[in-house]
Amino acid sequence: MARTAYCKKCGREVTPGELCPYCGTRLGKTAVHAAWVLERRPVTDWMCWNAVMRVLLPSGVGILALVLILEGLAGGTEALERLFRGDFLWTLGGLLLGILAAVLLILALQGKDLMDYAVDSRGIHVTRYLPEPTALKLLVRGKPPTLLAGADPEGKVLRLDQRDLAWKDVARVQLWPEKDYVLFYAPAWWMRLSVRCTPFSWEDVLEYIREKLGKKKKVRIPESLRAVPEKRAAAKPSPAGAFSVSDPYGEHDRDPAGAFPESGFSEPAAAAAGEQLSFPDETGGEENKEQAEQKNGQEENLP
Repeated sequence: MARTAYCKKCGREVTPGELCPYCGTRLGKTAVHAAWVLERRPVTDWMCWNAVMRVLLPSGVGILALVLILEGLAGGTEALERLFRGDFLWTLGGLLLGILAAVLLILALQGKDLMDYAVDSRGIHVTRYLPEPTALKLLVRGKPPTLLAGADPEGKVLRLDQRDLAWKDVARVQLWPEKDYVLFYAPAWWMRLSVRCTPFSWEDVLEYIREKLGKKKKVRIPESLRAVPEKRAAAKPSPAGAFSVSDPYGEHDRDPAGAFPESGFSEPAAAAAGEQLSFPDETGGEENKEQAEQKNGQEENLP
């Protein structure tokens, strides 16, 4: 499912762009989102039962612990033994079963809901609608029947509530691909929103998570959603004779014997020209000088 944009003036989903193709209204960046609607029956929905158990089980354990502490303080170990030998555990178990039966009946009477999911650059938004609302359906949901006045003119759909979660508040994300669920936690130990995706919206939701949370190290998300760090381009080797930071004057290309030799040729060039290079001997320099002077005198005496 590709991302769409919502035009507030038209009230319809349009192709993302700068302007609405129907009315010409300018579309902002926040108008682009991934949105879809699913039908849910609370009596068969795992997340509804999960919400009930997160309250019911800790309450039962708390009651049991409180009774055991009070009995131990009042009568000691003998009182605890009498408590376990009696019907206390059976009574507590029957009470829990009765509560579960009542919850099952309440969820069955609720009928079905329409869940409108939207994920955009601001966060996650879940809106719940009640199709064909009645007073009984509102009562078993803990809502007053007076809300029927807020239904649409035809009385077929009633908006119940909306829950929003900003990206900056998300502390943990958990994926449940077997059931197409994405679970958002805030804080990390409490589930705030459960988003049920379709096979077409799954990748769009993951892409939003990767864009908004992939670079945040404090947020606990699956490693597959971590943003891949950009690799820096390797420094290109500088060509011969080019200046570099480590060799600003190009001294690595100079002649070791000197940049400008007096003869005008370097040693390899002179050898290539067929010249014989000679270097004065430091020990026999005076003898060579005297021989040169004698030779010049002989040339002057010639007729």
